[in-house]
Amino acid sequence: MKSNPSDIILRGAGVSLWERISRDPHYLKAKRRIQARYGLPLSFDIRLEYKKWLDWMGAGEKPANQRAKRGKAFLHDVSVLFKKFEVPEAWHSDFIAEIAGLSSDQSLDEPSGPRFNLYLDNNGILKWECIITPETDLTNPLILELIQREQKEYAGDPPKPAKDKSQPRKLDWRPVYEWHKRHPLFSIAEIANKINYAPQTVRRKFTELESNK
Repeated sequence: MKSNPSDIILRGAGVSLWERISRDPHYLKAKRRIQARYGLPLSFDIRLEYKKWLDWMGAGEKPANQRAKRGKAFLHDVSVLFKKFEVPEAWHSDFIAEIAGLSSDQSLDEPSGPRFNLYLDNNGILKWECIITPETDLTNPLILELIQREQKEYAGDPPKPAKDKSQPRKLDWRPVYEWHKRHPLFSIAEIANKINYAPQTVRRKFTELESNK
């Protein structure tokens, strides 16, 4: 697909802005302080080895977990940095990759691939998002596999069945079933493994809930 002239002009201006920010001595000084504070950069490109990056961030861990605290603090610090130097939001994940690990800046030259981003919402909760563009080829099975793998990686764990308030001797499986509906990529066997139940039990409970609708 050919680029129109306006795309080329905007892209040229964008790269120039990127260089002005990333080479600013004050930005570099602040960036090095963050890297020293968190022992960065890591020895890999966080966009290519995203599982390792999620582990470093403590994604999916309880808030009291040390890695989760470190990840939250890191995102807060880079958010302050980006606001101070007016880094465009579309570039946040690329700037984070350059701060946190080895970065090839491929995403600036290859807009067709999905981009994954971790951020803090207004309540300070760690969130995950997948960013696609009109050029992202969603018919490519490799791209779909990558997106689905990351969705599963950051989905967290399903809740375990809890005591039924109306019938204390029984367990309420509805929260597990509702989680299953929100996360269709997980098989019943995978859910059963996560909550330490036999797949047959989970399947039977889901069937009972569906029949009671």
